[in-house]
Amino acid sequence: MLSFLVAVQFLTTLPVPLRRQASSEDVGRAVRYFPIVGLWLGVMLASLNWLLNFFMPANIVATLLVASLLAFTGALHFDGFLDSCDGMFGYRTPERRLEIMRDSHVGSFAVAGGWVLLTLKYVALLNIPPDLMTPALLLAPVLGRWALVTAVVIFPYGRDSGLGILFKQHTGKLEMALAGLGVLVFSLLTLRLFGVVLVLTNFVFAYLFGKYVMSKLPAGLTGDSYGAITESSETLAWLIIGAAAGVIKSMWFL
Repeated sequence: MLSFLVAVQFLTTLPVPLRRQASSEDVGRAVRYFPIVGLWLGVMLASLNWLLNFFMPANIVATLLVASLLAFTGALHFDGFLDSCDGMFGYRTPERRLEIMRDSHVGSFAVAGGWVLLTLKYVALLNIPPDLMTPALLLAPVLGRWALVTAVVIFPYGRDSGLGILFKQHTGKLEMALAGLGVLVFSLLTLRLFGVVLVLTNFVFAYLFGKYVMSKLPAGLTGDSYGAITESSETLAWLIIGAAAGVIKSMWFL
């Protein structure tokens, strides 16, 4: 239970009282609960969407949903995405990329990448039909955080210090498989057979994204990389659901 509360505290801005100081093992074991935290974020988004739709137009609702997700997470993953944009793009050595990603300043690549990401989320939400909005809002944050789990397990950590070391030490293939099974069942219940397709697509995307990062940072991924994978996987899920709405509805009862 403590590891789960640590996961909630780490991934969200929700006030979480801990009955004792979390140990390094508690922090490392929190990774396996990340998809469950994603579900809680999805529940908050779906509830907010239901409420706002009573008195606001769709474009305003989509804007507030994107902004609310940033607020619920403290822009944790978004910050990692921005840092990754600054570090990954351009012709630099791996050492210089790591230095740039540590820098708290925001460069031109981060500004451009952040604008593209938020715009894609906004457009994706506008293209999701109302009857698929709740499943989409529930599922995308789950898939985004499961992508983080897979990245932690599959790829090496590229720094000498940081939470990534604890994550690697206490999260293995068994934890990834169990988390993946839970995500698969939830996706099946949410979007039927298309949910399974979405999970597989998410896994392949996270793997390819990790391989791309490794081509730029041969030593391994960083915490910023985890954030970038989470944000990108979440956005991809919304884009796919919006683009394949007709297919999803045709498979709804399969």
